[in-house]
Amino acid sequence: MILSVSGTPKTGKTSVAKALARKLGWELISLNELARQKNLYLGYDRFRKSRIVDLKSLRAEVRKLSRSRKNLIIESHYSHDIPCDVVIILRTNPRELRRRMRKAGWSKRKIEENIEAEIMEIVKGEALEKAKRVLEIETTGRKSEWVAEQIVRKLKLK
Repeated sequence: MILSVSGTPKTGKTSVAKALARKLGWELISLNELARQKNLYLGYDRFRKSRIVDLKSLRAEVRKLSRSRKNLIIESHYSHDIPCDVVIILRTNPRELRRRMRKAGWSKRKIEENIEAEIMEIVKGEALEKAKRVLEIETTGRKSEWVAEQIVRKLKLK
C-alpha cells in the first residue's frame, strides 16, 4: 500500500508523515529528497525561485521502490500527483499558515500564493481528480502524533 501525505506547504506534512511512519513501521519517502538525490528536475522557476520537479521520472522511481517494499508513505506538496492507494490531505487555518511561512522567512508573494492555494483547496481538488481515496485532516493546533493517530483510525490500518 502507498499512502500519500500532501497539502499546501507548511501544513505539517513532514512531521505528520514521520509520526505516521513510526506508528505503522512503514518506510517514509520524502519526494523532495528523492528528487534531489536523483536530480529529477526539468528546470528552474525564476518567479517562484524553486526547481521544477520531473513528475514523470519521480513516478517511475516510486514505482520501482514500491516493487520491493510492501508499504510506503510518500510526502510532499505534490505527492498526490504520484499514483497511490490513499491521499491524505492536511489542512491548516490560513492565519496559522501565514505565521509559519513568515517564521520560515518566505517572501510576501510566496506566502500569499500559498495562502490562496489553501483557501481555494487547490491540493484537495487535484487529489480528488486523481486519487481513488482521499482523506482530509485538519492540523491547526494539533500535534503530529495526534494527527497520525487519527489517520490510522480513519483508515483502519491497525
